[in-house]
Amino acid sequence: MKPTAIDTTDATDLGRIPESCGAVTVGCSEVAGVMEAVIRSSRALHAQHEALRGTVAALEADHTRVAEASDEARLLSERATDRLQEGTRLIQSSLGQINSLLELVDALGQHVTSFSAAMEQVKRSAKDIEDIAETTNILALNATIEAMRAGDAGRTFAVVASEVKSLASDTRRATDEIAVTLDALNEEAGVVIGRIEAGSKASDDARASVTRIETTIESVGELVEEVDRQNDVIARATGTISGHVSAVQKGLIHFDEVTRENEDKLFEAQQEATGLERIANEMFDTIVHAGLSPNDKVMAEHAMGVARQIIEATEAGIANGTITRGAVFDRDYRLIAGSAPERFTTRLTDFAAASWKPILNRSTDAVAESIATVCVDVNGFMPTHNDRYSQAPTGDIAHDTQYCRNGRILPEEAKDDGRDTTAPFRAYVFRYAPDGERYVVQRSIYVPLRFGGERWGSLKFAYSFGEAAGSSRAIRTGCAAP
Repeated sequence: MKPTAIDTTDATDLGRIPESCGAVTVGCSEVAGVMEAVIRSSRALHAQHEALRGTVAALEADHTRVAEASDEARLLSERATDRLQEGTRLIQSSLGQINSLLELVDALGQHVTSFSAAMEQVKRSAKDIEDIAETTNILALNATIEAMRAGDAGRTFAVVASEVKSLASDTRRATDEIAVTLDALNEEAGVVIGRIEAGSKASDDARASVTRIETTIESVGELVEEVDRQNDVIARATGTISGHVSAVQKGLIHFDEVTRENEDKLFEAQQEATGLERIANEMFDTIVHAGLSPNDKVMAEHAMGVARQIIEATEAGIANGTITRGAVFDRDYRLIAGSAPERFTTRLTDFAAASWKPILNRSTDAVAESIATVCVDVNGFMPTHNDRYSQAPTGDIAHDTQYCRNGRILPEEAKDDGRDTTAPFRAYVFRYAPDGERYVVQRSIYVPLRFGGERWGSLKFAYSFGEAAGSSRAIRTGCAAP
């Protein structure tokens, strides 16, 4: 059967096929990107969940320690209450004895005061006796004088008067001794009374102190009882907290199970969306190869022409000794110190900058729809780039990430380059946000680069026909620029 030729002239419906494939691819990419973001968020949530579970576990441990401490405090409070009650009884007994002693001191003070009054009475009586003795002595003296006048008749009276006078003298001496003794007793009594008065005053202070001690003991007892009541409250509260902590732990476990199940389902859905994206890109690639998308076929032919120039320049360099084959296939990526993001060099770097970069610049400048042209080895290493993306680093991480791409290793740049196919190129479509806000559809043509028959990587020619993929900000699965 003879195959029927397809006339693509004015075939507007056919022209919409690649756009439709691109839209499907972009949609799948967007869905996969959103799912990937959700999965990342879920994993971050898992990490936070684990941290939260650790916190709850720590809280539970702290709660256990608080409960144990509360029980211990309650036991100590009970012991303190018992000991305080025992001490209160002993102190109250001692205070009773002290009060008895104070009462004895007061009674002694009263007795000493009465003794002092009696001493004063004795002193007054001794004075009266002394006055009587003085009077008696005067009378005896007068009697002696009268007796001497009476002569013999008054001799007997004179003897009596002499005895009376002697008795009066003895009485006076006795009253003098009594006065001396009373003075001594008075002096001693004054000292004793002063000390008793001081003791009485001290007893008043002691009685006040005893009252304060009793009040303090009562206050301490009330405080211990309050502490005991608070310990009961704490015990009840810790019991309630324990129930809540257990409920939180169960909730966290259930939440973890549910999120893990959802994450597994999201991962499966992401895999399906990625598979649909791959299928849509295979359809797009088939359509371009079939010539059903003339505009994309023109871009593919342009990219293949640029790839031939790169291959010719490289093989010529190997032939004339400008670079060795080993240097071209050098995979010893050496980090450029201080680069951020990280950039690398190999023995190919200088040659690529001198021989490849002019070709890449001409390729990009020659096509109005072009975004960039770059050579990417099988590991995603870009030894050089066109001028727009080979700018000098500024230290601004956002600027350097976007515009200092020469020397970068981006494995995603090599994963879809069609290295496992023998086709002359592979067409690919994805979305990216050149301004970080509005997404546009970017198309790429990957052309295998083989030097001396050995696959080095691919030439990637990125372009866009200005399709908008939406104005909302989303997760990007493609690259900002090749």
